Amino acid sequence: MLRTFFTSDSHFGHANIIRYCQRPFADADKMDRAMVDIWNSVVDPRDTVYHLGDFSMLKPDQIALLLKKLNGTKHLIRGNHDPVHSNQIKGWSSVQEMTKIHVEGKSLFLCHYPMREWPGMWNGTIHLYGHVHGNFPPQPGSMGVSADVWGGRPVQIADICDALEPFDPEVAKRHRAEVLRLRKWE
Repeated sequence: MLRTFFTSDSHFGHANIIRYCQRPFADADKMDRAMVDIWNSVVDPRDTVYHLGDFSMLKPDQIALLLKKLNGTKHLIRGNHDPVHSNQIKGWSSVQEMTKIHVEGKSLFLCHYPMREWPGMWNGTIHLYGHVHGNFPPQPGSMGVSADVWGGRPVQIADICDALEPFDPEVAKRHRAEVLRLRKWE
């Protein structure tokens, strides 16, 4: 059975991310080896992985070598630390700024950045994002997939849905009406 995984903010080769995010590694080489092992322990070669940005700050040829070590068909949703010409790096099946996909009966909107509202939000589309490394409380119906949220492990939609607070359009409409009522001119 083919499976689909999501992750972001691996920051392969980025020594400072260890300090910034309190990752449990002595140096970037140890972090990179551990993250490759973690990735390959859950992702099979025939699986699909959507990486939601900030994959690596290494040079393009080093990124291509790293991508060869990682299992799965890999798609990149570009983040602020990914090379502008990521689509020219061998190993990515696709490179996009954002996209909307369907996985296991769920509609998903993928973007590196968390959004307060996203395409399909009012119709049950789940927003997956990276960028904030777990330092931003998710909106209902959205979830961060950063390596720092999930212990470096790419995750499947079932894992995400188990942790997700569902978006309830009726609650959102009542909240919005209350906020708008409070702001009206007297």
